[in-house]
Amino acid sequence: MAHHSLPMAFTPPAVYVLDAVWENPAAARRAEGLCNAFPNIAPQTFSYADLPSIVVEQGFDKRVRMGTLDTVPPPALILGLFRFDREAVARDTARMQSVYAGDGVFPFHTAAGGNAFTFFCSELNEIRPNPQHMCRPQWRIHQGDGCPHQCAYCNLGKFLISHVNTEEYIERLGDLIRRNPWQRTWLYDDIMDVLTLEPELNTLAPLMRFFERTRDCYLILHTKSDRVHGLIEANAPHNTIVVWSLSGPTQSTRLERIAGTTDARIDAARRCEEAGIQIRYKFKPIVPVRRWREEAEYTIGAALERTHPDNLSMTTLMWSRIEDVLACIPMELLEPAFVAAAEEAREELDGLRYAPFPHHVRETIYRHYLKEIRARNPEIPVTISTESLGMWKAMGGPLGFTPDDYVCGCGAGAIPGKKRLDTNPWQDARAAVCWDGADAVPGCE
Repeated sequence: MAHHSLPMAFTPPAVYVLDAVWENPAAARRAEGLCNAFPNIAPQTFSYADLPSIVVEQGFDKRVRMGTLDTVPPPALILGLFRFDREAVARDTARMQSVYAGDGVFPFHTAAGGNAFTFFCSELNEIRPNPQHMCRPQWRIHQGDGCPHQCAYCNLGKFLISHVNTEEYIERLGDLIRRNPWQRTWLYDDIMDVLTLEPELNTLAPLMRFFERTRDCYLILHTKSDRVHGLIEANAPHNTIVVWSLSGPTQSTRLERIAGTTDARIDAARRCEEAGIQIRYKFKPIVPVRRWREEAEYTIGAALERTHPDNLSMTTLMWSRIEDVLACIPMELLEPAFVAAAEEAREELDGLRYAPFPHHVRETIYRHYLKEIRARNPEIPVTISTESLGMWKAMGGPLGFTPDDYVCGCGAGAIPGKKRLDTNPWQDARAAVCWDGADAVPGCE
């Protein structure tokens, strides 16, 4: 199916294009291709000097969880360029922040062309397991910032920054990969869903073809979208892994309104699998709705009956206070006993990343998911993601992994078919350097 026959997932209220984009022929063609998908919207050219006032006028600095809004508008598009001159990015970021007249938050550094590649650690300047957060250190690669999916518990709305100088980006990414041979898989992107603009933007197909040329490195896409025609049309399946955040029917329809439904995501995964692309699922974030057990059983059954992922992981809703959850998700949708447990544990969990649900609630959920998975597939690797060391002590035995050797859906060594890591991911990451040879984590011992 030709991609022009499919409608975009959303229509932005405005499209802003950085003036320097029009001066870059390849980037300009990419911007024009996306703008053509919205023929009734005239793109507005802006400069870095213009952006602070646009941010305030349009309220881009007032990000809120989507579920707190009576009406959720689609995000405006902001098309710019990644720049690989740290001093220039820092200078323009400082200029924009100095004239910004609002009292909110906006990613001016990303808008100025920074954050193409970021080195993620559990804690700044630490490469070791963190008691609250088990994500491994790795380079993460980015396209921008923002998402149109309108998930009730998320605040990535209002705007979507996407940088469009893909050819230069790939050249610098090649330098980064050559300097970091310890990293085999590269997550793109953790603060936007890149499939929502594809294939109209045409950043993804060139990146997939680049990863095929590396032969032994893999691109990982994390998505809730069912727009996979761009992936398939790229005809470069061998070094791309797609990880779906998979939720049950109530969550996918009531709380993730523009994302694909449960069945649509599974069908998209099936089509990718048939095209030769490796697929995975993360049951993430698990929002405990009232019939969460039955919905887990349906979702797990449908996923494992229709497709063949090489690993699974699971994470409950995190990074929240219970009062914030209740402000964006109707109480009538939630499991009352779990809400009561979260309210009782409010002070105990205050400031912790795995809030709002206490350990026993999260463990109950994980054990049920694991039981249902094992009833259908006794062998597939299953892990918990973004969890505490305490949860690993409780669940490591049933899962059959430790925090050091599990293969997650998007970690730095999670190549297709890998059952267990054979090196320590924190030790591996000590070799990390930037694309130009600078230290990835200055001062890290």
